[in-house]
Amino acid sequence: MTFTISTIAQSLADYLATTLPGVTMYEDPNQQGSKCPCMFLQQRYAYIEPRRQSGFFLRRIGLDLTYLVDYNLPNLQQLYQSAAESLDNVMETFPYSDGQETSILRTYEREWRIDLDALHYRFELQVWVQNPETCIPMETMDYNQTIKEAEDGA
Repeated sequence: MTFTISTIAQSLADYLATTLPGVTMYEDPNQQGSKCPCMFLQQRYAYIEPRRQSGFFLRRIGLDLTYLVDYNLPNLQQLYQSAAESLDNVMETFPYSDGQETSILRTYEREWRIDLDALHYRFELQVWVQNPETCIPMETMDYNQTIKEAEDGA
């Protein structure tokens, strides 16, 4: 399974389409041409913790779902509050797909805050990953054991 931020964004867009109908999901923040209401995904941090014995790495990724609606609405805060509560109800886990395989990802450290212009829903993913193998495995090995006798007189 391939694991990238682009496939996380696509998986979240597919998953949240029924929870937040009519919301356009962007992979990155758009400066112009965004159609509100919209949401975009930003990576905040990434840590990699190797597990030397197993060859696996724990990849911890901090993500921020930013939700925007038209700024001049009189019920702006209520819209953000409602969206945050909807996300709280569905974001404990979500289906992740790389186009080939699908699995369930759990979110950690979920929190949200409302700024004057946006709702920020932050969470962390903790995913065990492994680098693709690049070595060629050994197919055969010729092994001839010989025992050399010790010389007397030493």
